Amino acid sequence: MDKPNVEILRVLFFRRKHILLVTLIAAVIAVGVTYLLKPKYRSVAYIYPANMVPFFMEQQNNAVSHTELLLQFFNSYDVRNDVLKKFRLDRHYDLDTTDPKFKTYYNFAFEENIKASQTRYESIELNVLDTDPDTAQKIGQGIIDAVNKTISKQHISKFNEYVNVNRAYLNAHRRTLDSLQECMEVFSKKYHIIDMSSQMRYASQNYFKLMAEGKENAKITESYNEIAEKGPELYRIGNAFQEEARMYATVENELNQSIRDFNRKLTYMIVASEPTKPDTKYWPKRGVIGTVAAISAFILACLYFVYSARMREVWASIKTPPVIIK
Repeated sequence: MDKPNVEILRVLFFRRKHILLVTLIAAVIAVGVTYLLKPKYRSVAYIYPANMVPFFMEQQNNAVSHTELLLQFFNSYDVRNDVLKKFRLDRHYDLDTTDPKFKTYYNFAFEENIKASQTRYESIELNVLDTDPDTAQKIGQGIIDAVNKTISKQHISKFNEYVNVNRAYLNAHRRTLDSLQECMEVFSKKYHIIDMSSQMRYASQNYFKLMAEGKENAKITESYNEIAEKGPELYRIGNAFQEEARMYATVENELNQSIRDFNRKLTYMIVASEPTKPDTKYWPKRGVIGTVAAISAFILACLYFVYSARMREVWASIKTPPVIIK
């Protein structure tokens, strides 16, 4: 073993009683301080997302999971503000609302006592710490209600937008259908063309029959010429009318679905475990605090006694003037 290591062990052995005394005192003081602190209780809830697909239609093909989307609402400032007003957390956390940094202090207190995190089973674990077990449970339930309220508000706004857009599309297709209907009425009134296929077949049969017999009928010939001239245009209008009618039916179905979605009263989570009412304190953990304090004091005491002698030697050498040899 090197000489410096032997010297360190010698110092530690010589100061063993002092080190153990410092360690014991630090552990006793740390445990004693825990009795002066207000204990905190933890309420826990487990939540799964539900009905997130219709709300986040544009997110269906993205890599973001429904649990991650729901977690964003749990950490949103809207939810924090809603809980703040409902439970008067400014008073509960002894915060001054007139302070310019109130929001910063409130967010710090909120994040220190309330945490929502994703679990390995794609659920959300909600932890609420408070000095009162009943309050911890109530705040946990209040957060769940606030998240549902916030998502529902977004739900109403989103599907109201869908309703307005689909209604505008439906009105546009309605106007197009009316315009095409008017054109078809012009053909039926002015040219007496109602069913082009049947009328064309009937006029052709009579026209060619008369031509084969060497006869001629001005009325049939005129009718045949009108159908031959105006028929293709009416055919295009008829096809356009059918296509517009199909699109109108599609948009009408989408509008009805949007209205149904708008009127639905949904919850956006499945509560696998309601917020618990704790019956034992969660913090402070006296055993952990005492152990950490004892280990820290032991290490610091060892470092102090090992290096204090060396520091005194260095200091003495600095203060001693150098010897000048003549």
